[in-house]
Amino acid sequence: MTDLNGTTYKHAQFVFQIGLHKDEIKVLEYIKNTLKCGHISKSKDRVNYFVNDLNSLLYVILPIFDQVNLNSSKYHHFELFKKAVLLTRDKGHLSSEGKLVIIDYKKEMTNMSGKWIPGSIKEKIIITKYWLAGFIDAEASFSTNKYVPRFKLENHIKELELYNKIKDFLKTGNLLLTTPREYKVNSNPTIVLEINKVNELRVNLIPLMYDHNKEVLLKTLKAQDFSLWLKLVDIYYKGYHTTPEGKHVFDAIKLHMNKFRLTTNATILENKNHISIVEIENLLSALYLSDSPYEIKPSGVRFIRNTDKLVSEAANIVVTDSNNNLNIYVSMTECAKNLNISRSTIKQCLVTGKSHKGYNFTLK
Repeated sequence: MTDLNGTTYKHAQFVFQIGLHKDEIKVLEYIKNTLKCGHISKSKDRVNYFVNDLNSLLYVILPIFDQVNLNSSKYHHFELFKKAVLLTRDKGHLSSEGKLVIIDYKKEMTNMSGKWIPGSIKEKIIITKYWLAGFIDAEASFSTNKYVPRFKLENHIKELELYNKIKDFLKTGNLLLTTPREYKVNSNPTIVLEINKVNELRVNLIPLMYDHNKEVLLKTLKAQDFSLWLKLVDIYYKGYHTTPEGKHVFDAIKLHMNKFRLTTNATILENKNHISIVEIENLLSALYLSDSPYEIKPSGVRFIRNTDKLVSEAANIVVTDSNNNLNIYVSMTECAKNLNISRSTIKQCLVTGKSHKGYNFTLK
């Protein structure tokens, strides 16, 4: 909403806007063509889609968000924005009282920015795979920590309730609170949701990124990051990241993702061994001709090839007894000690899927 200071104004103007990096202009063009309203502007490295005519706001934008959940703190902004637009539709902005109401709405929107409003929309938050894909398009990163693939969502601490709901929906993930960064001006505490266990990435997250036709739900260039990141997940899952050849391919793929793919960051690729996607595919094909360092059993349990050693990934052992009571152990040793069952027996049960003394074992 624009400022309404002074007493001689004749109208109020409201703007719905989406701003993205200039590389994402096709996404904004798709939105504009689909909604059949609005305009796109360019400014340096940014592109903006905006709708500011009253009819489009009333009959296109507002109905969308009346039907589709706004699960983040933007819900509060939308409610105030909607009230102001409807007030203007009814010519309420032409009265002194109406003007003051709109000014108050604007002030309230400004004041709530950067603030957590506890309990305010908790019951209204509804997570679906389609909503989550859109949120990931906007907020997530598919990255790695050294040679470990990870998925990460980070936001202002005011989104704590939302992130708890996302974690519940995914049935996994670690939630971390970070303090403001001293070196960064106006830095705020943040909430981080991270998944870095490969089995949880493969079982809990990755399947959610596809629709019923097996098409990727992501619409921005993050879909490209996701596609390349899947190759990193596979390299890591099979253990090729432990070989010099695997590390070489792994590193080459990373140079096509995230900040490295932005046209405005071309200089950061200088002096780096940047090879084409075609070359990477050839290297991957050659890599996969050799036996993987990890041997993967039908049950999904991974062993270091030609040994009886399980691949260590800090995986929890989930044990269910005959009465469906569930216990989770953080290590093989702890599990064996508490159940008085040998490590080798537990390992065999994990590999074969068979039970022992009424206990069923799975890795999580």
